[in-house]
Amino acid sequence: MSYRFTSASADRSALTAEPIVLYPGTDRAQPAVAVRIRSGGRSCMLYVTLDRIDELVTGIADTARTAAADFHPGA
Repeated sequence: MSYRFTSASADRSALTAEPIVLYPGTDRAQPAVAVRIRSGGRSCMLYVTLDRIDELVTGIADTARTAAADFHPGA
């Protein structure tokens, strides 16, 4: 995923940027994956650094597995 920023000026200059996580008090930036979370009419963006993707996917799979095990149609 990347973001495209454009200027309203006459030259319509543009900048494309990949999501990164910046660490306070340092020059360190780390690539990240942007994940949009929606609930009803609300949404927010969660930025996950690449070294934590496996943890995120495992958590989602565990949650889905638990929800499927607890699902009882017609109950």
